[in-house]
Amino acid sequence: MIFVRAVLGKNTRSVMVPKNIKYTRFYSGCFLYNSKSNEVLLHKRDGNTKNNPHKWAFFGGGNEGGETPGDCCVRELMEELHVEIDSSDLVPVCDYLNIEKNTWRYIYYIESELKKSEINLGEGADFDWISLDKVFEYDLTEKVREDLKTFLQLKNKVTKKA
Repeated sequence: MIFVRAVLGKNTRSVMVPKNIKYTRFYSGCFLYNSKSNEVLLHKRDGNTKNNPHKWAFFGGGNEGGETPGDCCVRELMEELHVEIDSSDLVPVCDYLNIEKNTWRYIYYIESELKKSEINLGEGADFDWISLDKVFEYDLTEKVREDLKTFLQLKNKVTKKA
C-alpha cells in the first residue's frame, strides 16, 4: 500500500492505494502562466458540457489510448487553443487521485507570453489572461481552485529560495 493525496469535495486527505492499482483513465490539465504579468490563461466552459458548465477551468481532458499525461496535455492544448507545445515545456504542479471520478488528475503549467490575439479558442465559451491577484474572484471549478492554490504555494516556495 502507498499513501496518495486524494481530493473529495473540498477536503484533501491521504488515502491508501494498493501499489498494483493502475489508473488507465486519467485527466490531464494545463494552464499558461506569464511570470512577467503574473497572470494565468484559463478558459470558461460553455453550457453544453455536463461537467462544470459556465465555470472557469484549465485546458485539458481525459486521455485517449496509450497517451502519457504529457501527451494528453499537448493534444488538449492543440484542440482547445490551437497552440502547439512540446511536452518537455510542461511544468508539473500536482497529481492526485480524484475520488469523485475515480481517475488520476495531472496538472501542469507552461510559461508563456502569448497574447490573446495570437490564440484561437477551439472549445469553450471564452478564455482570458487573469491576474493571480484576482483569479479567485472568478467562478472557478472546485478542483481548479484547489490546484491553483497548490501552484501558488509552489511559486511562493521558489520565490523565497531565490
